[in-house]
Amino acid sequence: MNSVREKILKLPKGDVHNHLHLGGSRELLKKKYPKKNLSIPLSYNGLEGMISFIQNDLNKIVLSEDDVVFLMENAIKTSIEDNVTYLEASIDIGLVRFFDNSIEKLITSISKLKNDYRYQIDFRPDIGINKEYVAERIYTDAITCVNSKVFNGIDIYGKEENQKLNKFVEIFSEAKKEGLKTKVHIGEFSEPETIEKVLELLRPQEIQHGIKAADSDDTIQLILEQDIQLNICPQSNLALGAVKNIKAHPIRKLFDNGIRLTINTDDYLLFNASITNQFLMLIENNIFSFEEINQIRKNALLNNTNGID
Repeated sequence: MNSVREKILKLPKGDVHNHLHLGGSRELLKKKYPKKNLSIPLSYNGLEGMISFIQNDLNKIVLSEDDVVFLMENAIKTSIEDNVTYLEASIDIGLVRFFDNSIEKLITSISKLKNDYRYQIDFRPDIGINKEYVAERIYTDAITCVNSKVFNGIDIYGKEENQKLNKFVEIFSEAKKEGLKTKVHIGEFSEPETIEKVLELLRPQEIQHGIKAADSDDTIQLILEQDIQLNICPQSNLALGAVKNIKAHPIRKLFDNGIRLTINTDDYLLFNASITNQFLMLIENNIFSFEEINQIRKNALLNNTNGID
């Protein structure tokens, strides 16, 4: 199987579901902060458990603008090591608190990263917004990002149940007018109906996770009708307990129903699984053949200016 791993590693890959400041390797983090003794769990008690770890443990390290920039750069370097040639990664606008609460300073830092690595990777940042972000700042901060011409898309994430998403309608509309891609995290833990409601309200181009769609033929049909891509992160789903084991993962059913899929890292720092590792896991467990994995791989590279082969 080592030969298969080497073959996969050599292939150019895309990662289109990545939270940049959580997207780097643990090794580089430990090298940067050798005295912090951060212990990262193998799994979490759902989304709440992951959020608790970030707030109570990881945030003891992330104290400054320099720390945030390091984490984001760590993610880019980690992607390059896995031969990820195309990276769509969200930048949480809540990180503005580390940049003197200046959204312009945050944008400048992202622009610099794009420029610094422009010859090594096609890095296209997304505007990341937590669903619980302060409502009155959503439009002002996000529209500044939209108008900056630095960002490729917009991605909203966070808890899935009982979220009022009407406050995102206007900014999604503005983003679409400017040609930005639109994404929503939904359907990892919540029922298929939540996916349907998001598709009706916000009309995103892509769904981050969306694996619960497999529980409803109607939801699958709606995804197909609207030509929605699902950006799935198998190891994230496992570590958070959204699926019991890889054999129980609904990704094969979604694929067999003709839904366009990609496989991504989500938060490499938290889940410790590269795209190469996840491709190999799916092949080793007889969920996909190499040829099918190669087809899925190419889905994430469709917008890559360097091609998909």
